[in-house]
Amino acid sequence: MSANRPAEVGHYLSQLMARGGKTGPHADGWGVAYYEGHASRIFKESTPAAESRLLAMLAEHPFKTTALIAHIRKANPSKFGRATGNTHPFEREWNGRSWVFAHNGKLPGLREKGFRPDSRFLPVGETDSELAFCHILEAIVRGIGRNRHFSQAMLVDSIRPVVDELAALGEFNFILSDGDCLYVHAHTNLHVLQRTLSTETDASKMILLATAPLTAEPWRALSPGSIHVYRQGEAVLKAGEATLPARYRSASQRWADVATALKLTGFGRGRWSDALASGRAA
Repeated sequence: MSANRPAEVGHYLSQLMARGGKTGPHADGWGVAYYEGHASRIFKESTPAAESRLLAMLAEHPFKTTALIAHIRKANPSKFGRATGNTHPFEREWNGRSWVFAHNGKLPGLREKGFRPDSRFLPVGETDSELAFCHILEAIVRGIGRNRHFSQAMLVDSIRPVVDELAALGEFNFILSDGDCLYVHAHTNLHVLQRTLSTETDASKMILLATAPLTAEPWRALSPGSIHVYRQGEAVLKAGEATLPARYRSASQRWADVATALKLTGFGRGRWSDALASGRAA
């Protein structure tokens, strides 16, 4: 969540509880991170969210924030089981800010890739998610250094190569935050909803992100392979879309790829390439 005014989040945490082992299979832990300035407060347990008295207490507590990341976990692979070190969101300090990261998906082969011996950021737990977070932070350090006045575009440019490399290993939907912005990579399944409440004097704006829509409102699926930046309840940047591996692309996307290739070779000018692009060819 990103908002331009501090918003109460107990309602959303209540929805999270039900999905964490009651109405959904994500029963291997939960975590909530919310910001007070550039400092994050993180609560997490390696038990099902639906059974957590701590999460129930947080859901009833009337705290407000402008930036929040919440996650429920299904261990995948299951050998990296329930443990605090494996529970999202993960946190590291860089440049005087708390950076928080949560990932949906899996990246087989990443642990075999490992990390550089001189890496500043090392994983505490066993998950590929935390290791990916460490790789992203290393890319930020290499690209930006100690510049405290970096732009959102500078950060996206710094992480884009490593994000594309990691996404090629599997599924890599993630949210990264420094308390000021949410940096979001949509790979296979991520949705966004924007809410605006206007009064005579001002407007309250909020961005909600979720793997699947949480309400009956008009959520929008983010384009696969795109990176988005949200700040104070508004979209401030969208980076170009990367090409997904074929196994993660929909049938219509694959037809469009074929149509593009045929057009480039000059084959099927007119109705054939147009039919392929729309997925109507037999």
